[in-house]
Amino acid sequence: MIKIGLLTDSYHLEKKSIQFLKYIKPLADISVYLEEDYLINFSNYFFEEDIFFVKAKGDLVLNLVKLIEKETSIPVINSSRGISLAFNRFLNSVALRKAGIQVPNFSLNPVGQPPPFNEYIIKNIMDQKNYAFNPQVQKKEGYLSVIDVRAINESSGNYPKYTHLYYQEFIKSKWEYKVYLVGENLLYFKQLPVLINPDKMKSRTKIEKIPELTEMAYTATETIGLKISSMDFLKSKDGNYFLTDINASPNFNYIKNGPKIIGDYLIKQAKL
Repeated sequence: MIKIGLLTDSYHLEKKSIQFLKYIKPLADISVYLEEDYLINFSNYFFEEDIFFVKAKGDLVLNLVKLIEKETSIPVINSSRGISLAFNRFLNSVALRKAGIQVPNFSLNPVGQPPPFNEYIIKNIMDQKNYAFNPQVQKKEGYLSVIDVRAINESSGNYPKYTHLYYQEFIKSKWEYKVYLVGENLLYFKQLPVLINPDKMKSRTKIEKIPELTEMAYTATETIGLKISSMDFLKSKDGNYFLTDINASPNFNYIKNGPKIIGDYLIKQAKL
């Protein structure tokens, strides 16, 4: 029987992985490596898995992934490089733009220094925590600004996580487009932007393939180094698509038969 290792944390295990585990357990021998349980030295650990699947993005999980990559030839989905790049908004914006992907204008500014564009979203630099986007919308002199409370919280207080903020130029779009990638398979959805309807799933509908998004999705995930991903796109009034976010740990429960799609893909990759 195929042996799969799930590298995760308590949040992702309880909130996002239960259906996956129910599907995969009859088909594979699965071991769960929980971040909160592994504050130990892994130098003498022996891994017997055929493949690892990462469903978290904390530092301990990343270090365990790096150890597995260094000490074994067992494939890990996704890689430590891909996960690290995906949650660092500034670095992935630089890498994606260099690869020819159209991303919104962005800047990394000291706290209190405005960006070089009039309408913007302030986001946390490291999208690594397990808490949701919390926007505060403001209008000044007719221009819109959106502030993610997470970013402010992480850059303030006695021990700020960082002293800069990531600014992304605001793209007005009727719809937000969501593309999931599992291996070579792409699934397309659209929904009302979260600023219009915070309950994004209520308005989400599956849509047909959009060629522009297909090309961008494949290039983006190859650039960052992801085999499983979700990506957010906005479409400007002049018809151009912009990649606004790329995620290395998507919630595949939002996809019809998502746990099966992921499980079947991992089993197939383990047999290669």
